[in-house]
Amino acid sequence: MKKSELLFNVISVPVDFLSILFAASLAYFLRYRVETIPVIFDLTYFEYFRLIAIAIPFLLGLFALSGLYTQKSTRGFVREMGKVSLAVSAGLMLVVLLFFFDQHLFPSRLIILMAWGLSIVAVIVGRGLLLLLQRNLLAKGVGLHRLVVIIGENSSPIVDEIEEDSRLGYEIVASLRFGPYALSQIEKMHRAARIDELMQADFNLKNEDILSLVTLCEQLGIKFNYLPSILESHRTNIETDVIGSLPVIRLRPTPLDGWGKVTKRIMDILVAGAGLVLFAPIFLLISLAIRFDTAGPIFFHQRRGSSFHSFEFYKFRSMHDEMSEGTEEGDRIRRQMEERNSRRGPFVKIKDDPRVTRVGRFLRRTKLDELPQFWHVLRGQMSLVGPRIHMISEVEKFEDKYKRIYTIKPGATGLAQINQFYNPELSFADEVKLDLFYVENWSVRLDLYIIAKTLFLLFVRPPKADY
Repeated sequence: MKKSELLFNVISVPVDFLSILFAASLAYFLRYRVETIPVIFDLTYFEYFRLIAIAIPFLLGLFALSGLYTQKSTRGFVREMGKVSLAVSAGLMLVVLLFFFDQHLFPSRLIILMAWGLSIVAVIVGRGLLLLLQRNLLAKGVGLHRLVVIIGENSSPIVDEIEEDSRLGYEIVASLRFGPYALSQIEKMHRAARIDELMQADFNLKNEDILSLVTLCEQLGIKFNYLPSILESHRTNIETDVIGSLPVIRLRPTPLDGWGKVTKRIMDILVAGAGLVLFAPIFLLISLAIRFDTAGPIFFHQRRGSSFHSFEFYKFRSMHDEMSEGTEEGDRIRRQMEERNSRRGPFVKIKDDPRVTRVGRFLRRTKLDELPQFWHVLRGQMSLVGPRIHMISEVEKFEDKYKRIYTIKPGATGLAQINQFYNPELSFADEVKLDLFYVENWSVRLDLYIIAKTLFLLFVRPPKADY
């Protein structure tokens, strides 16, 4: 961990302490403003302060157990918000167990509830300001991890991403091809100006060469990272079992088995149902805008899904009706534009599509054309979070090793979708890696993170391009 990261972690302790103290004190004084509930207790602020002075260090201990004081500068704000909310909520539950049913220990339940909500907000604001300051320092080159990248014949996409975004927390000091003098060159650079981390991004490097890099990093105290190949990315999800008297190792397709599937389906129903109700006025406005903009139906529908499961997929029409997918003119234009595919792989991403209407461009840029997917989620044809859904003609171009991403339902959003906000020309291979990671590492926490990140990107940070 860099010294600047350690410093910010140390500073965050008193910031958290003061944030919780402020929130708890505010809850105490606000309690007397709630006139609808009469105050029937006699608790001075000094007595109250003695109680919270005991509770706050305990709460900071929960923060430490949650990893909130071992954070790197590359941490995500949404994930940190989740950790803070869980830690404060866990502390509240313990307080409830101690005080809630015995008013002799603590006479006001409302103060506890207000302190809980205000503490979450206050800590998130305090940490948000620290993170903003830290990212400003990163933009000025303070606290960046010095990184060496081992690349193949072509430069790795991760190099471009790191160079474009200082918030990732890295400074690339060299991009090297592995060769006879690579190890000595790395050691020479490390002795001249310390290297913090090394990234192995050459998928074709031999195992013995990778081992030599690992050994060198261990000897020099450099952190070793590597990008997994598509094959390696789905070999991590294993479990052991015993059949009869023999032990076996089983590769699990996904944690979405048994109760995981039930939990995810309940989340889908609740959120999709609420979404259809809340966005009903938006549905009406979009329908009117499409109707007044161009002639044709309001919804576009097409067979989509995977080789395992397909269905009639609906979204708001964003193209001229006579040029939509499936029409003779639309397919002719599409074939012409496929020649200038904006990314490698079997799927087409077309810039400046002439078939898109004025309203359609706005709908695509804001992703509002995808709101009808709530209906597919409610019906169980899709999930809120999952791999991207594709046209059947595109799915047929899959190689066998790619079909695994459709062993679960496609999603309205997902890791690939939110990453494409930052990198509109995300390669197909990188998209598959992200989807495979999701398939093998699903959790409720990951779903909540992706949903929160999607909402942030939609309403706070617009995408770089509209496709």
